[in-house]
Amino acid sequence: MTKSYLRIFLVTSLVSLSACAQQNKVRQMKSEVGALNQDLTQLSNQTLKLTQQNALNAKSTTGVYLLPGSKTPARLNSQLGNLQMSLSGVTAETNGSRGMLIIKGESNEPLPAFTGKVEWGQIQGTTDNYQEVNVQSQQFNAPASVLAPSDVSIPLQLSALSPDQLGFVRIHDIQPVDPSQALPPQ
Repeated sequence: MTKSYLRIFLVTSLVSLSACAQQNKVRQMKSEVGALNQDLTQLSNQTLKLTQQNALNAKSTTGVYLLPGSKTPARLNSQLGNLQMSLSGVTAETNGSRGMLIIKGESNEPLPAFTGKVEWGQIQGTTDNYQEVNVQSQQFNAPASVLAPSDVSIPLQLSALSPDQLGFVRIHDIQPVDPSQALPPQ
């Protein structure tokens, strides 16, 4: 009788251990599927923002649009030559948002000191038929670069709109402080 109980105990233990191992694998798979869904949602949102950013820039006659969440630079032909603009680190602060505007020169010459204008706000409507609302603006100054290709980081204080309300940032009117350093229009 002891051997019989021992066999039943061993079989029951083996079945229990097998079930636990399978449940752990199921939990692990559920966790991996959840992480994958989160990554796909983030990638889908980034693709949507990039598509919107490209459409806005294709229609823009003044400056370049940067949409938070697109995580992709946009190119601006300015009086300093071609510049790549990107927006990073947009976070909430007490009275709105803050972020970093990164401007990269594409030439082999350092950038001279320059000024520009940044506008931000919300976009209502569709990419084909939109309206900018709650628009704010400010001037910025950038020092001359020493190295080439140049890379300038400008901290932005984007008041009145939290990161989830911030629909766009537009950079325009890039001009050298010394007008003699402007490049001819292309």
